[in-house]
Amino acid sequence: MEENKPADQTSAKVESSTDNNSENVTNRRNYGGRTRARGGGPGQRNRQRFNDASENKEVLQGRKRPVGDNFNNNNQNSQNFVEDASLKSYGRFRPRNFENKLHEKVMELSGPTWELPVNDIPERKFNCRNRLYIGNISSEITENDLEELFKPYGETAEIFINKDKNFAFLKFDYNCNARKAKKELDGTLIKTRVLKIRVAPYSSSVKVKNLTPYVTNELLAYAFSIFGEVDRAVVCVDERGKPTGEAIIDFSKKGSSLHAIKACSDDCFFLTNSLRPCIVEPFEYSDLSDGYSEKDVPKRNNDYQNERNIGPRFATKGSFEEDYGVRWKELYSIHRQKELALKMDFNLEVEKLQAQIEYAKYEYETEELRNTLRMREMNKEKQKREWEMKKRQFEEERQRTEENMKRSQEGIDARVHREQEDMRRMQEENKLYLQAHNLDSILEMQEKGYEQQSADLSQPYEQECSNISSFNSGYVRPPSTIRYPAENGGVWVTDSSRQKRKRFN
Repeated sequence: MEENKPADQTSAKVESSTDNNSENVTNRRNYGGRTRARGGGPGQRNRQRFNDASENKEVLQGRKRPVGDNFNNNNQNSQNFVEDASLKSYGRFRPRNFENKLHEKVMELSGPTWELPVNDIPERKFNCRNRLYIGNISSEITENDLEELFKPYGETAEIFINKDKNFAFLKFDYNCNARKAKKELDGTLIKTRVLKIRVAPYSSSVKVKNLTPYVTNELLAYAFSIFGEVDRAVVCVDERGKPTGEAIIDFSKKGSSLHAIKACSDDCFFLTNSLRPCIVEPFEYSDLSDGYSEKDVPKRNNDYQNERNIGPRFATKGSFEEDYGVRWKELYSIHRQKELALKMDFNLEVEKLQAQIEYAKYEYETEELRNTLRMREMNKEKQKREWEMKKRQFEEERQRTEENMKRSQEGIDARVHREQEDMRRMQEENKLYLQAHNLDSILEMQEKGYEQQSADLSQPYEQECSNISSFNSGYVRPPSTIRYPAENGGVWVTDSSRQKRKRFN
């Protein structure tokens, strides 16, 4: 057991190669040197970039980007910046507007969550669950040696070696490859050292408590995505499949988990309509698949020899062993009873708090309704006067509109009447013209008929006249006018110039 303590302590101290490298670069950037980023940074040691108070004020109010070691070292009492080591991307200090962005994201999620899509996300490569701890390595081993050793089992990344303490970390692409490599290479002799391979405890996971029965994996991932990328979110259930009120969330980065812990500790973060805030705690994963093997026991220790000199057995009735064995059992029984009593008290307090919340919520809503009713009663007369004034204005406007419409309608009616009179007069004129034209046509047709009839009747009379003229040679009728007897007693007259209408003698 003593040999495993240094390895466990070192594994707990070292988070990852990327985190350590980023912290080292951050320290070098804060204390000057040539590793500063382009476009900013403190510059050389003990060199101040600006001392103007107005510039510092602009920086603190968020109107100017913070640059220089003068800001980082001399403005430690600023209330507009908060130190947060969980956000590596923001350096040593985190601006206050980050909380504003966080609240904006929360406001985007505050709507109903009735229909969330079912999560069917495949396993992501190189996540925090695929990290292995390799202990008892040689000080001569290199990254290439580890890469060649683990290459047959899959892709590797983020290899970190601590030669002073003889351990290393690396990540596999998938969890199955990491498990397979651990199972086959654990206890392998490499450069006179027997490797001890374990699943590395990842600190980017959090445990969420005080959840309602209606919180699901999808809602949990949806809600905690505001703190960072979520690899996995699982609500714990019992043997019957009912939620236990706890959940485990795996973030892609440790900074996201620290940010979630800090935000949920400082403020109350609710997931549903229920007033039960999330209790977020760090969660250290421990691999229980291998347990504690015989090869891990320090057998050269005297305590080991004393403990293992007697094998498994039952105590003899009335013996010394039975007496103290019963005492141990009673101690655990008392502990279990206290746990049950504490759990029952906790459940009673939870029910009492829920009842108080319901009552307080009812009272709050009732008081809000009373205040609303009181305000409505106070504004009733004012609203009535405003309504009457608006009604008068509406009536006046309606009357003006009716008068305008009446005048416009009268003008339209007069114009239409004039147009109708003109149209009627034109129709009468056209009607008279058509009647005259039809009458003229009838008369012309009658004249043509009469001319034809007169021509037919004139032939026998002309012959008779010629016979008479032969007898009456002394009398000659003028040729310009010829008269013929008509049926009604009149005479048809024909002129030499133009045939006229019917005339009577």
